[in-house]
Amino acid sequence: MSLLLELNDAALTLYRNGDPIYQQPAIALVGAQGAAFGVEALKSARLQPQQVNQQYLARLNADPLPRPANGVANHADLIYRHLLEFKDLADEPLAVAVPGFLTGDQLGVLLGIAEEAGIRIRGFVDSAVLMGSVTELRPKTWLLDLHATRCCLTELQASNEGGQAVSRGAVEDVTGFGLSACLDGWANLIADRFVRDTRFDPLHAADSEQQLYDQLHAWAERQSLSELAVEIRQGDTTRQVRIGAIALRDKLIQRLAPVAEKVPAGARLLVAPRSAALPGLVEGLEALGMEVARLPPDIVARAMARRLGAVDGLKWVTVLPAAAFESGSATQSARASSPTGEPASHALCDHRAWPLAGNTFGLPEQGRIGEVVECGGRRFELIAVEDANRTSTG
Repeated sequence: MSLLLELNDAALTLYRNGDPIYQQPAIALVGAQGAAFGVEALKSARLQPQQVNQQYLARLNADPLPRPANGVANHADLIYRHLLEFKDLADEPLAVAVPGFLTGDQLGVLLGIAEEAGIRIRGFVDSAVLMGSVTELRPKTWLLDLHATRCCLTELQASNEGGQAVSRGAVEDVTGFGLSACLDGWANLIADRFVRDTRFDPLHAADSEQQLYDQLHAWAERQSLSELAVEIRQGDTTRQVRIGAIALRDKLIQRLAPVAEKVPAGARLLVAPRSAALPGLVEGLEALGMEVARLPPDIVARAMARRLGAVDGLKWVTVLPAAAFESGSATQSARASSPTGEPASHALCDHRAWPLAGNTFGLPEQGRIGEVVECGGRRFELIAVEDANRTSTG
């Protein structure tokens, strides 16, 4: 019981014991010789746009392709072929983490395709509930998970009076806003800068457009908001422009308005690790006045270790035991593990630590290791630092 397949077309991922052993975008390049998938297809997507399909996993049906090829006639064929890409790694029954916008009928289609491909599915679990089950939650908590062409917003609720379980509440499917839309917005910003500075539009030719997107993908994979330099080569001519981090963030903010409108006022928004890694996404949401928290990179590994046993018997699990559920009016609470009696020296928030002594946040200047304090809408964990002079607060 160690395999989990995460259905996200931005990165279809197979985990073994929490470690990704296969991860590729669900994009296919369909040609006369069949279909190529993942990064290989992505590197030719702008050169052969009419042969690209990035909808098959999101649609999860048997609708015919607009341009069928040898052995590939519909979306189900593409899903089947993509599953074969990692079939040899799926050597035992696997659980499948699914976004809330999928339906039971679509999961039935996936079950049949997987069986045909020789992959055994033991059950399904809601992706947001799985991650939320090992995260401390508040009464008004939502989780954002970015896909290729859409965004899934899921409300996480306490499913009983004591808050010992977390369940899926409302689900908002923000269509039209996804990883592709973010990249397209940046590509247009870069193209405008090229036109302004060099009178050359890289989006008017397939080769230069592919060069632009290749560099854009590489920049996004660095997972930090920074200046982007793009170089386009055509024959003996090379052109380059530089876009500052603030301009890139501001361009992304223009795309984030539909997300901000869907999340209720005062709610805390958790962001799935892969989504939080997109440069400027968290910063942009915060600039729109939202309270945002990044889920840690190991959240899926932790959830697999603690919760995967509940996913079996071909059930669709939307309720799991909860890590902790805080009172909305409390200003201070303990983690699931009780605080120690040792005195704390610092307060930790978003990977930054501030000394308690003389702090300007309104935090208590004394406390115990393990205590969690809320102040100014932020959560601080009290910790001890052996040598405060060597502590990084950057």
